[in-house]
Amino acid sequence: MENIKNSEQFSTLVNGDKAVVMLFSANWCPDCQFIDTFIDEITENNHEEFDFYKVDSDARKDICALANVMGIPSFVAYKGGITLAEFIGNDPKTKEQIEEFLENAKAKLQG
Repeated sequence: MENIKNSEQFSTLVNGDKAVVMLFSANWCPDCQFIDTFIDEITENNHEEFDFYKVDSDARKDICALANVMGIPSFVAYKGGITLAEFIGNDPKTKEQIEEFLENAKAKLQG
C-alpha cells in the first residue's frame, strides 16, 4: 500500500475518478499493526473498486486535519471529491468490520 507523501497527492486522489480508500495509521499503534496482518488480503479482494493508500498520522497531521480524522486506525473512502464512507475512531477494527465498511462504500458507488 502506497504512502501518501503530501496534501497535493491526497487532494488529487480524493478528487479523482477512481474510488480510493485511505488508511490513517501510525507505526507505534498496536491496532494499526494488527490491521497490517490482513490488509493485503482486503486490498487484493477489493482492488477493482478501490485504490488503497496509507496516511501516516504522525507525519501527515495536515492531511488528518483535512479529512477530520482524530483517531487511528481510521478508514475513509472517497471518489470525485465526495466522501463515500467513514470508519473513524480509536477503537480496534476487525477484518469483518473493515469488509463491512468497504461493502457500504461499494453500495454508494453503485447507488
